[in-house]
Amino acid sequence: MKKIGILGGIGPESSIEYYRLIIKGFRERVSGNEYPEILIHSINMREMLSYVFEEKWEVLVEFLKDRIAVLEKSGLDYVAMASNTPHVVFDQLASRVAVGMISIVEESCKRVQNSDLQKVGLLGTKSTMSKGFYQDVAKKRDIEIFIPAEKEQDRVHEIYMQELVFNHIIPESKAELMEIVNEMRLNEGIEGLILGGTELPLMLKQEDFEGIKVFNTTQIHVDAILDKMLA
Repeated sequence: MKKIGILGGIGPESSIEYYRLIIKGFRERVSGNEYPEILIHSINMREMLSYVFEEKWEVLVEFLKDRIAVLEKSGLDYVAMASNTPHVVFDQLASRVAVGMISIVEESCKRVQNSDLQKVGLLGTKSTMSKGFYQDVAKKRDIEIFIPAEKEQDRVHEIYMQELVFNHIIPESKAELMEIVNEMRLNEGIEGLILGGTELPLMLKQEDFEGIKVFNTTQIHVDAILDKMLA
């Protein structure tokens, strides 16, 4: 069995969900009452996000590299960052660490491609929606990604950072997000929706939408982590 480390705390609520889903998925895949060994390094989300929002990319890479180094000392085979946002520097970071890394962006775009969809919407933090790293990966797989208009991006980001990271599920905010998605469906013809924030599945589910396929990046990432763990 491969040793897996999780860089968590970005944010804490979704890291809890990662832990729960990995254990659940492991026990479903392995007969008996076994449990996986997982190392989780929970880091300071606010510090990390400050580097993202100020576009201090080199500082962000070094910050994440130093935190991954803590996990590397345990002889891990792979590390996964339990968040979409820090993947804005994934390529630079992966080239500077010794351990293999499992990309939530690559795995999510692969899942979209395997679903034979070509036009999908993307929700997440403002950085995840607007910095282009999802779009770059998707383009290699002939997938076109659509994001809300800037005003709607700001509102999605506000809901995300002020509510979802604290696991505050407010029905009115959920309705706003659903309306933003439905506008993308009507105006852009999206066939699917990438929940490009690992807290978003706490609020939005497949059953909330008709006619589009919802991609839960948390579950997709967990599936990929289990694939590596049990390979």
